Amino acid sequence: MPDRIVLIACNTLKAEIEHICALRGKSYPTIWLESQLHNEPDHLAERLQHALDGIEGADTVLLGFGNCGNVVQGLAARDFELIVPRLDDCISLLFGSQQVRTAYSEVHRSIFLTQGWMDDGHNIIDEYQRTQDKYGEETARSVFASMYRHYRSMTYLDTGLYDIAALKNRTHAICDMLELEQLVVTATLSYLEELLMGPWPENRFVHVAPGGTVPSAPFREL
Repeated sequence: MPDRIVLIACNTLKAEIEHICALRGKSYPTIWLESQLHNEPDHLAERLQHALDGIEGADTVLLGFGNCGNVVQGLAARDFELIVPRLDDCISLLFGSQQVRTAYSEVHRSIFLTQGWMDDGHNIIDEYQRTQDKYGEETARSVFASMYRHYRSMTYLDTGLYDIAALKNRTHAICDMLELEQLVVTATLSYLEELLMGPWPENRFVHVAPGGTVPSAPFREL
């Protein structure tokens, strides 16, 4: 692998990324982007490009994001190679493959959660509390029932790095209110490890040459 590597990643994956790097004895200069940017795809795309534009002296930049809301399409590499997971979003990184994530979602209409998502300050509980504080409990219940009416479960992705039972307890009340079954799936860090350590096979990663842009075609095939 090239010597000069920079990582840009979603803050929700920080614990998992730092765990892998510690185990493998790796350390990369890292730009962490706040997870609430996922709620504003255009803004997230702008922030990603701004981060890329500010990188100097790198041979390779690794992107710790999936194509959430098409945000990676059109991103421009500068004088470095850009490596992007060939996935539709960040959640798929913890399923280990797009196929596994797709198969799960076809069976379970689910909201996905990890400790990283809960800690970002824009999780479902905090959003509900803000809505309740502003509009009252009755309106908050009505709004959230409408927002999540198509979901039937909340799935906790167990990466082995946090207390699943505590997370389930913390979200039990809102799951009960929204009539969501609480499910646990054992996550895998294999895709993240492959991103961080290489190699980057082209069926799992999009390679963008220096001066190029991230194409849309690899993601249309997912």
